[in-house]
Amino acid sequence: MVFARAKITLEDNCFEEEPGAITLRYVGPNPSKIYKKVHELIKSVFRVTDSDVQETDYSWGKTSTGEKFKVEWWMHKDMDLFSYIYVRFRLDGEGNDKTGHAKLEIRGLLRSEYPQDTVWQRSLFYEMIRTFWHRVFYHKKREEFAEECRHSEILVMKHLKDFLKQLKGDVQSSVPENGRKDLRDLESKPQAKQPASGNDNEKHGE
Repeated sequence: MVFARAKITLEDNCFEEEPGAITLRYVGPNPSKIYKKVHELIKSVFRVTDSDVQETDYSWGKTSTGEKFKVEWWMHKDMDLFSYIYVRFRLDGEGNDKTGHAKLEIRGLLRSEYPQDTVWQRSLFYEMIRTFWHRVFYHKKREEFAEECRHSEILVMKHLKDFLKQLKGDVQSSVPENGRKDLRDLESKPQAKQPASGNDNEKHGE
């Protein structure tokens, strides 16, 4: 991330096709257990720490049918000096240890920032050089970053689907066109052991 008072920002969805997000729906017992698992997967799959994951919305309460929850995380990961990925995870659900439902939506953004603080950085000549460099050299690098973002989102979904199958519920997913092959390839491989993400002091889902 560029730290500057003024900057040019370029932003693209990691998945270009609308709606630009992947969605997982679960119907079955213990939907509240998804909360802890998603937080673990964000850190282990994207290889980030607690400080890179921000819980921006949190609502948890009791209803006549069990627990009702709504949570939103934003994850930030620097890719290089100019670019970073910013991924939103939105989870909501309701239920108990017998039955319930939950929905997870993952939307990733790729942002690139160029500082514009100095007179030189705001000059026409600098902008011509920057535009040429971006189109000829950096565009390819951004495509690689977007591909990594898409793959990581798909990997989170794959591991979460494996986890939910253990809960004996029904799982359905929706993936943009250019992520479906990635998901099929991952699902055809033997299930791998999850990487450790450290000890977490979680609120719910124990």
